[in-house]
Amino acid sequence: MDKKVPKIIGGLSEVKLLDKQSVRTTFSFSEKGIDAIDWLMKRNNLKPKELFDIIPSSKEFVDYSVKEALNSKKDTTEKRSRKTYVISKNALRLFNKLSKENEISRDIIAEKLILSLKIILNAQSDNEKKQEEKALAIINELIEHKLLVEKELQKLLMEDNPILSRFSIGIIIDQNLSSAIDHKLKDGIAIDPDDYSQSC
Repeated sequence: MDKKVPKIIGGLSEVKLLDKQSVRTTFSFSEKGIDAIDWLMKRNNLKPKELFDIIPSSKEFVDYSVKEALNSKKDTTEKRSRKTYVISKNALRLFNKLSKENEISRDIIAEKLILSLKIILNAQSDNEKKQEEKALAIINELIEHKLLVEKELQKLLMEDNPILSRFSIGIIIDQNLSSAIDHKLKDGIAIDPDDYSQSC
């Protein structure tokens, strides 16, 4: 997804265009690293090239991941598998540069970047889930109050009164939102911000 790939400031020079060209390269990753790549691509609807362009986009994130890679430099106990991916020349050049500067395998650096990103996104997801669980409780409390108000309005107004009709529609919209949040929390179904009828 282009919007997820860091934007290049200014015009695209010929060199920058070449940097975005695709190359096939083979990495040696652990099973955990390969699973993390598959998870990240599926979760964010990304192709391998897009993912490998995103992971080194933050210097702070890269520095952290390189330190993690250095700490596990001598860990050779994990079984590793060779897998070929299509990535940009720019990403390949950066991995090779980091490998040379830190005297560590570019595969280990690339894998640590991948694993670190998964950890960060998992933490964000956990935090978002907690926030949405609290939001769901607040909305459900509001719905209960609105249902009581609706009963009061039903006693006060005629059945075909537009005030009652519009108020009841508002309750249905709130109930749909509550159901949509519940399905997101349980099944991971995204909430459409523009579909007020979505309930699952």
